[in-house]
Amino acid sequence: MGNKEKVLKEQKFVSVVAYVRNGAGEIEKFLDAVMGECESLFQKCELILVDDCSTDESLDVIHRYYEGREFGYMVSIIRMGMYQGMESAMNAGRDLAIGDYVYEFDDLYVDYPAGILEQTYRRCLEGNDIVSVGCDAKMRLTSRLFYYIYNKASKTKHKLGQETFRILSRRAINRVKSIGSYIPYRKAVYLNCGLRCDHIVYAGTAPGEMTMHSRKDERSLLALDSFIYFTRVMEKISFGIAIAFLLTGVAVLIYVAASYFLDTHLVSGWVSLMGFLSLGFMGLFGLLTIVLKYLSVIINLIFRNQRYLIEDVEKIARN
Repeated sequence: MGNKEKVLKEQKFVSVVAYVRNGAGEIEKFLDAVMGECESLFQKCELILVDDCSTDESLDVIHRYYEGREFGYMVSIIRMGMYQGMESAMNAGRDLAIGDYVYEFDDLYVDYPAGILEQTYRRCLEGNDIVSVGCDAKMRLTSRLFYYIYNKASKTKHKLGQETFRILSRRAINRVKSIGSYIPYRKAVYLNCGLRCDHIVYAGTAPGEMTMHSRKDERSLLALDSFIYFTRVMEKISFGIAIAFLLTGVAVLIYVAASYFLDTHLVSGWVSLMGFLSLGFMGLFGLLTIVLKYLSVIINLIFRNQRYLIEDVEKIARN
């Protein structure tokens, strides 16, 4: 019976890459849920845990979990050389993965139903190279605003939204790597790589406190980077400000001309100073618009160089 069950498992090799940052309280539940389903679904799989310099007992919990336990998959722990943030850490994990398909978990918090990993995998087999999974919980106002502006300004037909995890085909990973050696914001890059994408929504709760608070600054920077890399929002804002100063400058010049001929009680130098400042700011923001345009072209041609540092990679042997 055991041999028959083994034959019925999927033959594709699958990698699971998970980000670990002070998640000691979530690790066991995550490993039970995710790797338990992977073991039952796939004949061969691997787990890559990327520890981004956790300051709690995350690594100890991982070692205790596998101590004396029988498991049928490879386990690797990547220790980052310093805290580098989720995007760089997950880039390191994805680069180490060798699976035909790669699951990416940006968080260890589990609120998704059993069987959803298989559902995402089946969607890939239907012709999708990237399948993301997100819950229908209400998002924060700032997140809703970011996604709304991004999707309005983005040229891709796929909409960016909150995601719990995703699965990538090897073709998608190779395509993304060909775009640039450094991936600044994976979710946006995946949607802009030109391959077929799909999205699954499940009924869940809001993310845990660790996700909500500890990465606030990092997510704010990612939001700003995304607007610059993948949309024309910053360029349009700069252009709008330049137009506003242009109109102000024209109005001031008209006022200067009218005042020169009609008003003899003006404060000495006031009109000329306002005209100079308006025209100066108009030129400054006009130049900024041109610079941003050139930067957007350069960024579209090539991303920044790889910039993650790994301290070591530990392999946990099977029992």
